[in-house]
Amino acid sequence: MRIAYIMSIGLLLAGCRKETEQAPSPHARIAGFTVEAGGEMMLAAMSGDSIVVYWPSYLPAPSSIQPVIAVSDGAVVRPASGAAVPFQTGTAYTVKAQSGLEKKYYLKVVMNQAPIQIDETGSYVAVRGGECVVDIGSSMRYFEPDVTKTSLYIIDTPGTATKLDIEFFKPHNGVPNMRIKVPVAGVKPGAYKVRIVSGTQSRTTENYVFGVLYPDSEKPRPAGLDADVTVKRGETITFAGQNYFDLKEAVAYTYDENYNEKPITNLTLVSSTATSATYRIPVDFPAGTYQFGDWGPGALGIRLRITDFSGWWSWNGNRKNYVEVTGFVKFTVTP
Repeated sequence: MRIAYIMSIGLLLAGCRKETEQAPSPHARIAGFTVEAGGEMMLAAMSGDSIVVYWPSYLPAPSSIQPVIAVSDGAVVRPASGAAVPFQTGTAYTVKAQSGLEKKYYLKVVMNQAPIQIDETGSYVAVRGGECVVDIGSSMRYFEPDVTKTSLYIIDTPGTATKLDIEFFKPHNGVPNMRIKVPVAGVKPGAYKVRIVSGTQSRTTENYVFGVLYPDSEKPRPAGLDADVTVKRGETITFAGQNYFDLKEAVAYTYDENYNEKPITNLTLVSSTATSATYRIPVDFPAGTYQFGDWGPGALGIRLRITDFSGWWSWNGNRKNYVEVTGFVKFTVTP
C-alpha cells in the first residue's frame, strides 16, 4: 500500500509539471535604446516600428553609433547591442522572439535644435583682415558646428548683412571653438550686429556687439614735440602726425603731489587733415609754464582721442582710445 501511494504522488507531480510548461515567448519588442552623446546618455523614443533618436544639433552628428539595446525576455536583436551601425534614418534592426517571430525596427534621426544663443554681455572684436575666436559652448551656442549647415553674418546700421567665413575647431583643452574671419575688403571698421543661421533656427543680436577694427598699422600717430611751445588761452595749437582720421577731443593732464595723474581739461578739435590736427586751448586753462613729457607736479601731458575702432573696443562704449603726444619741452600757456 505504501509503495502504491508513493507512486501515485509521483505520477501526480509529473502530470502537474507537464501542465505548467510555458510556450516560447512571442514578444519581439525593443524595450530600451540608449546612445551616448557628448558625455551624456540619450534614450530613444519608440513609436511603432520607429526608433526615434533626438540628436542635439549643437553636437556633431557621428557617422556611426554603438547603442545599448534592451529587448523582450528571451528575444535576440540583430545587429547586436553595442555593435556599430550607421547613424542615419532607415538603419534597420531585427528582433527575433523565442517563438521565432521576427519584427523589424528602423532608426529615425531627428535633429533636436534648441534656440540659438549669443551672449551680449561682452564684445566680439576682430581687426580688418583678422579673426575673432569664440567659445561655442558658452559665448555662442546651440547650433551645429558644421560650415555646410551654419552661417554667420554681421549687420551694419543700415541693415546690410555680410556673410563671414567661419571655421570650427577644438584646441588642446577640447572646448569647441569657432573662428570668425573678417576680410580686408568689403567690410568697413565699425560696430555690427551678429546673425547666426543654423538648420531651422536663426538668431540676431539686439545690440551691435561685433567690432571690426582698424589694424595697428593704420592707427593715428602724433609727431613728438621737439621745440618749446608758447600758446595763449583761447588760441589754437596744431600737432603734426600721420594717419589722422576720425579724431575727437584731446585731454590735457598733470600729476598731483602724490604723482597720481589728474586731468586738467579737454581741448576741442577745430580741424584736421591726414597729417595735422588743430585744437583750441580753453580760456580757463591754468596759465603757467609746464614741463611737457615729465612725470610729477608741474608736468603736462596731452593725449588725442582717436577712433573708437582701434586697439580696444567695447560695444557699450565704456572705454575711449587715445594716442600720446610725446616730447620733452617747455610748454607755456599765457593768459
